[in-house]
Amino acid sequence: MLALVAPLCFFIASVVRAVGIGTLPGELNWASSYEGLIMTIGVPFFVATFIFMGQSIAERSPNTGIVVTVLGVLGSAFIAFISGFRGLAAGFVSSGLDPKAINDGLESEATLIWLAGLFLYNWCFFFAWIIAGVAVIRKKIAPWWVGLALILAVPSLITAQALYYNLEIFWPLANALWLLGVWGLVKFGNK
Repeated sequence: MLALVAPLCFFIASVVRAVGIGTLPGELNWASSYEGLIMTIGVPFFVATFIFMGQSIAERSPNTGIVVTVLGVLGSAFIAFISGFRGLAAGFVSSGLDPKAINDGLESEATLIWLAGLFLYNWCFFFAWIIAGVAVIRKKIAPWWVGLALILAVPSLITAQALYYNLEIFWPLANALWLLGVWGLVKFGNK
């Protein structure tokens, strides 16, 4: 059941942002202060999510299960950073800092250079979901739609959070797909 905590928290957080509760002003309108709080509460539980997924996959494909666990746990570091940043940004805005300056600072070339290592963890997170989804489908660990949900969440997240395209639709969709996929693995996995 702990495997479901992080996906559930992130789904709730994404719905909070999608409906505009606590949305930050100006250039930071892609984030919500309450979303950040809920994400920060849930993010440590991604460790349980990836241990569970890795263990479920390892029953049929041991090496793939290890890869999913390791990549997922490493990827959780970046997700923790992004979750915490939302809270920090809300605090900075409340303290009077310009939202545009905060956003520009996050997206500046200098920041991206210093965070390059952390961004590698972001790719670990994405690859963990994709590899897990492919393994679920190929090894018939759970129904095919479980694996498909895990896979399709990644482009949905990228569409919402990297491309800022229809964030109100694609951000909750990504988290709903992950929640559905993990729930499906809990309910139907290896049976």
